[in-house]
Amino acid sequence: MILFVRHGETDCNRQGIIQGQLDAPLNEEGIKQAEETAEKLKNTEINVIYSSPLVRAKLTAEIINKYHNVDIICDDRLKEQNAGEATGRYESTITKEEYEDFAKDPHKYNAESEEDLYIRNIDFFKEIEKSDKTILIVAHRGIYKNLYRYINNLSLSDKVAVPGNSEVKTLKD
Repeated sequence: MILFVRHGETDCNRQGIIQGQLDAPLNEEGIKQAEETAEKLKNTEINVIYSSPLVRAKLTAEIINKYHNVDIICDDRLKEQNAGEATGRYESTITKEEYEDFAKDPHKYNAESEEDLYIRNIDFFKEIEKSDKTILIVAHRGIYKNLYRYINNLSLSDKVAVPGNSEVKTLKD
């Protein structure tokens, strides 16, 4: 079984700031959310936890792990999409034209494309998908969308509902 948890809330989430690979910490609500998720998962067998190395995901993983005491393996392939020059900007300040231009050529803004992120995420997933262990992945909404798309044979243009902060999703039974 492969489970996925999106990291707990950060002040950037609350304020509508694009985080990308910004290493924003969990806020008080995010810590509370992670603790609630730990409670929900405390009776679930988890053999290994893979986490994004970004602090918001890593701390969420550590909080959940208090009931499991298993290895947490940080993997750079689980980092959120590099948003380049959009990192740290309020989402509300980005115009439609900027968004469309960014979507066409993110490299122009020193950012990672959706395709780059997908390749990175799926490279990770192919290494673990055949495991007979119960795996928990703690990462970001962009990573969830790509893993969900891969598992369900969807394209990058297919819309995927994203989990809320610290929400648990089953990727594979």
